Amino acid sequence: MTRKPIHIEVAMPSGPDHYWREMLARPKGFTITEIALASEGVANTTVKRYVEFLKAEGFVVRIGEKRDGYAMRAIYAIAKRAAKAPVRRPDPLHAPFTAREAMWNAIRALDSFTVSELAVSASTEDRPVAQRTADHYVRALVRAGVLRAVAEPERLKGHGSTRGVYRLVKSANTGPRAPKLCNAGFVFDPNRNRVIGEAVVTEARS
Repeated sequence: MTRKPIHIEVAMPSGPDHYWREMLARPKGFTITEIALASEGVANTTVKRYVEFLKAEGFVVRIGEKRDGYAMRAIYAIAKRAAKAPVRRPDPLHAPFTAREAMWNAIRALDSFTVSELAVSASTEDRPVAQRTADHYVRALVRAGVLRAVAEPERLKGHGSTRGVYRLVKSANTGPRAPKLCNAGFVFDPNRNRVIGEAVVTEARS
């Protein structure tokens, strides 16, 4: 029996656009923990990095602190409003923040590549990218139609296999922000072809 693919649209409440909307919705101030809790599957450190960027650029200021259990949390407020979420523009002189961002930049720059070539191109001394990490990301992007295989990997008689060669699909080159790999947890009703209740989507960690 052939399984028919089901296409489900879910929105992941995370990323700069979501963080900025949550901050704008708190005119009296916010903590990093509050924004993280309002974002599915996002760590405090991710939000903290964005807040530090906003603070350095003058978009938010620290206005005080409050006790949260045994910890003291810094309170921030928006100092410079903007209709769109402020983001850090890619700087070619500095390496991207994450391995996936580095791989995505390399994918966009390379005409074609193998998994090992991608891992080498995306690596720096401070942040090496493992071949296993590159292989996982490439496989996910191939399944999503972002990459296509120019040459499929083939198993050889005896031992080993040939390396696959991949290329970015032109229409998938939508910008400098790396595609995210997400995990979705939901209950699906095949009778109505719809999700029951809320879909919980979190970003998969590499």
